[in-house]
Order: sequence, then C-alpha cells, then structure tokens
Amino acid sequence: MKQILLVAFSTLVFILTLSFAYGQSRDTATPNLDTDTSQNMTTTTITTTPPEATIGKSENLSITDVRFRGDSYQITGTVINNSTNEQSSISIYAVFFDKDDSFIGLSQGRPLVESLPPGDNSPFSIDLFSGFHYSMPEEVKGIDHYTIYARGYEPLFEFMDSP
Repeated sequence: MKQILLVAFSTLVFILTLSFAYGQSRDTATPNLDTDTSQNMTTTTITTTPPEATIGKSENLSITDVRFRGDSYQITGTVINNSTNEQSSISIYAVFFDKDDSFIGLSQGRPLVESLPPGDNSPFSIDLFSGFHYSMPEEVKGIDHYTIYARGYEPLFEFMDSP
C-alpha cells in the first residue's frame, strides 16, 4: 500500500511540475478544447533590412562581396590586391553611421591572409563589437549605413631564398 501511494504521489508531483518545465503556468497546462483560440492569435512579422554599405577609396586594394551579418554581429567580404606589389599588414575598417548621418563607431578586421601578392584575394571578417568597446546589441541595431576601407603596406624587407 505504501508503494502504491508513493507512486501515485510521485506521478502527481511529476504532472504538476511538468507544465513549469515547459514555461507554462498550471492554469494553462491543459487547454480548454471547447474554445476557439484562433481569434486571439496574432502574427507579427519583423522585417529588418541590413545597413547600406559603401566601399570607400582604398589605395592598392579593393573590397567585394560585402555582407552585413546582423545575427552574428559581423561584416564579411573579400579583399583584393589590385597593385603590382605585394601588400602586407592588411586591415579592413568599417565606419558606422546612424540614420541622421551621425558617427556611431569604428570597427577593424583582418583578412584571413594578411600578406597578398599582386592579383590575389582573401576573405575578411570584421567583428562589430571590436570598435564599440563591448557595446550592447541595441547600439549595433542603430547602424543605418557604413563605409568600408582597406589599408595595406608594401613589405619593408624582401627576404631572398638562400642559394
């Protein structure tokens, strides 16, 4: 008899706590099947357009395939060396503005390959929080448009292969 009562009590506790585990209150754990709830349902569609990108003038380098990835707070793209010389220590900068054209912030990223021979390219990524000093996502959502710049340098030294 004790075992039957223990099982019954355990089952009751399980049923009562199950609704809390799924984020429901006890009142709504069992829906009323006679009520048509379709009248109370509303659908909200949130449409967000990514900020408009402008490619700034960059000496010896060009930027293509720019994508604003708001879900991961990154900007990605490809940087191309258009010069006749190798470009090294390449950095990509994004300057952010709000809808009133006021400066919001600046972030910096690097390409996967930081030294590009003439005509070569590399993907890059800019973490939006790198220049916002750990700002909140609300500040990033205030970005209306941004300009991307690339900067590279010709190597100071050329290393020769030994004979």
